[in-house]
Amino acid sequence: MQHAIGEHALLADSRTAALIDPGGGVAWCCWPRFDSPPLFMPILDDTDGGEFSLRPAGAASLESRAYVRDSLVLRTVWRQGAARLTVDEALLLEEHPTLLRAMRSDGGAVIVQVRVRPAIPNAPHGLQLRDELLVVGEPARAQVAAPARWSLNAEGGVCRFSVAPGRTEHVMLAGAGAPLPTAATETIERTVRRWRARVAPAHTAALRADAVRVLGHDRCRELVAVSAAVLSGLRYEGGGIVAAPTTSLPQWPRSARCWDYRYCWLRDAALAGGAMLRLGLVDTAHALGEFIGGVVAEDGVRPLVRVDGTAAPAERTDPGLAGYRGARPVRFGNAAADQLQLDVAGEVLEFAFALARADALPGSLAAAVQPLAAWIAGRWDAPDHGIWEIRGAPRQYTHSRVMAWLGLERAARLAGRGLARGDAPAWQGLAENIRAAVLPAGGAALQLHPTGGGADAALTLAVQNGFLDPAAPEAAATLDLIARELDDSGLLQRYRGSRDLLADPCAPFVFPTFWMSTAEAEAGRDGTRWLEAAVSASSPLGLFGEVRDPQSGGPLGNFPQVQSHAALLGTITGPGAVRVPL
Repeated sequence: MQHAIGEHALLADSRTAALIDPGGGVAWCCWPRFDSPPLFMPILDDTDGGEFSLRPAGAASLESRAYVRDSLVLRTVWRQGAARLTVDEALLLEEHPTLLRAMRSDGGAVIVQVRVRPAIPNAPHGLQLRDELLVVGEPARAQVAAPARWSLNAEGGVCRFSVAPGRTEHVMLAGAGAPLPTAATETIERTVRRWRARVAPAHTAALRADAVRVLGHDRCRELVAVSAAVLSGLRYEGGGIVAAPTTSLPQWPRSARCWDYRYCWLRDAALAGGAMLRLGLVDTAHALGEFIGGVVAEDGVRPLVRVDGTAAPAERTDPGLAGYRGARPVRFGNAAADQLQLDVAGEVLEFAFALARADALPGSLAAAVQPLAAWIAGRWDAPDHGIWEIRGAPRQYTHSRVMAWLGLERAARLAGRGLARGDAPAWQGLAENIRAAVLPAGGAALQLHPTGGGADAALTLAVQNGFLDPAAPEAAATLDLIARELDDSGLLQRYRGSRDLLADPCAPFVFPTFWMSTAEAEAGRDGTRWLEAAVSASSPLGLFGEVRDPQSGGPLGNFPQVQSHAALLGTITGPGAVRVPL
């Protein structure tokens, strides 16, 4: 059974991620890395997607499901008659990737059943028994340990055991040959402590008064803590951050708008890094900036790379997979890697500027300022595919030019203060020329270029980044135009009409709606209706997708979405760790 996307919980450990459905199944897990082939993926195919399920045998009801506070440790409570089974599960923050599922009961013993079957193409020779361990994959990719003997049949591996009151039993998925923890309770507790240490600075982040007024202080703190954990868990250790840990969860029910987001977009990484700075996670943001600088030094400006900085694979489709609730094709790889997206360099330079203000600009990113600015200077008026990665012929996008202005302006300021090399006066002059060419006259709205008459939700950023004076009539006109043309039941569509080659519609987006709320507040207006609408699209566990399901109102698209969580943090938190005025 494929559950609604928003019913899944995220487990992550800065190496890989898993989605856990409310029936106790691992709906998605790539192993051992975010962009590795899926080991379990029933969310994309009920039959060929495999299975790794754990739940009480026989009739049982789901009583509760929540994260242990300030962590991505999931606690699920099942009721079976007078007995209750509590399952704590996490991808451990330990040396080796390990998914631990620890169980205890009260009120009576509970029989638990575990079923394991790897996803195609690992089958049909995907399971072996070795010394009571179930070994998954051929060649061996992982092992599963349980407290009783396994049996193998045509449906996979099955294990049943009793969880008696006063005892803790556990099931573990780990790399083939990796050491297996033996003290499950202590290991879970250590993982919770490590999560709390990771997100602790977020508790001191300033909250915006308007957000507290409409959402409440406790709800704001809860959203901040979950978002901090999501950004931390989805950032690859020593590398980049994935846009989302999944592929091919559609942007509209049963549509072909299915993309692979398991890679690091430099734009998304920069925006996530800015959100980390707002939370006071300066060291993490610094490391992310170091990674981005290294990518630019190695390969120049690219829209996306693997989380280790290497080139993303070519996009391909798998016609054998049924897709999420019939949404096809299922894609692996992303063709956007070969697009020209002019806004990317601007976002990276904005992040470099924010790091410098926090006295945390890494050397590799400082060295990247000059080539980034030169890249913008040589291309700023070229047609591109834009922030929305339009599939089709390149066009000229106003947002791309706004970000070209921003990147050159930030590069000039960094060079002018001796924090980067380069010709600050030349960059500043070109930035002013770009702004003069794009800025509307007579209080008109900033619109889609070159056709005019259209709104683009990304232009909310022009009010936030200083391209438009928030107090000027152009800012108000731009926000009014976006609200008038793109409002879709409280959330924003990206743009009006269709600019790409896909006939399928697209659901309204979450993160530009957060941007709209922030822009309205910057302009001295009330943006809380946008904030409330965007927050209402979250899952019960506080996770956000890319878009809102038009049928359920919950998350849709690849899940959870880093940009949505980063935009939330930009809307409900204050300025963050600013140490050096620039």
